Amino acid sequence: MKDSHKAIWLKRKNLGRSRYLVTFGIVPWGIGATLFTTLLELLVSHSINSTWIPIRLIVFAFIGFFVANGRWVAMEHRFEPPAPRRP
Repeated sequence: MKDSHKAIWLKRKNLGRSRYLVTFGIVPWGIGATLFTTLLELLVSHSINSTWIPIRLIVFAFIGFFVANGRWVAMEHRFEPPAPRRP
């Protein structure tokens, strides 16, 4: 892995886990996927059912949380040295 990847990870890790989850998971997935599916709905049915928008936000925010959390764990395993074992 490149040193630049490790530097990016360390910068993001300094944000803290909670802020990382919000910044790279909940907000982009929640808003992005909601906008995408709403636009897709508009293109297919030529109308938007406003009842589905908050439901989509909640569902996609949960998905974003789990995606970002999995990414956090994977990056910790990739870049953190293993803890020393006790005898």
